[in-house]
Amino acid sequence: MIILSYKKLKTFLDNKCPLATQVEPRKCWEESNEIACCYMLASMTNTFYKQLESCKTAKVILDKLEDMLRCQVVLAKRLAITSLMNDQQKPGTPIKDHMITLMGYFSKAANNEANLD
Repeated sequence: MIILSYKKLKTFLDNKCPLATQVEPRKCWEESNEIACCYMLASMTNTFYKQLESCKTAKVILDKLEDMLRCQVVLAKRLAITSLMNDQQKPGTPIKDHMITLMGYFSKAANNEANLD
């Protein structure tokens, strides 16, 4: 059900709330907002739920989550690059195993949008 509703809710998240004079579009927007808020709040941990339950719109929830998690992305990026720079092949370890380890670090760095040029 969530996947089927995704396209409708994505469209709603991209649009601002219609004016009060536009009764039908505003009602539809408010219903979509309520559904999106319920989906988001139901799928998060109790800690996040308590911090975000007072948010009025789904867009505000997304913005606050982005702000809260931004520092974790920076730390993950830094850790991946540091691990990549400091990794050394251990004596007696096959080169294949070392290369697989390095590929994992490259993958983590790329997933966290690190600039490796």
